[in-house]
Amino acid sequence: MASAFAAVFTAFVLLGGVAASPPCQAALGKAFRLRVGESARVEKEALEVGFQDVPADSRCPKGEQCIREGEAIVRVWFQKGDQARQTFELRTSPKEAGVAGAGGFEVRLLHLDPYPVTGRTLERGQYVATLELSRGSGASSESR
Repeated sequence: MASAFAAVFTAFVLLGGVAASPPCQAALGKAFRLRVGESARVEKEALEVGFQDVPADSRCPKGEQCIREGEAIVRVWFQKGDQARQTFELRTSPKEAGVAGAGGFEVRLLHLDPYPVTGRTLERGQYVATLELSRGSGASSESR
């Protein structure tokens, strides 16, 4: 009976049935790292940003020679106080800034790990985004 309970509990956790961990602390202008499903909060500013998903990753794998460098798309959400949560897609391509602004603040994608390697499939839970929150124009509600 105990082993059946353990199996059900493990499946529940692996399928995301348990609430996400509490947000980590972040500071404006300082880089921080999040795994998919995690969030960070700047208490002083009542800001929270979360790393939701990587819906696409076409970066050229290490050891390959590609015509295009490719890019990954990182989906993040941003919330100021009790305002509605806004979702953005940030890109790793150096040609398109991985920055989105809302409410007078910006969230910037600095890096996405791990980098693809030929013959290895990246699982959703392996991704770690390095992000930074800062004061910004806040005029845009779309990623730029």
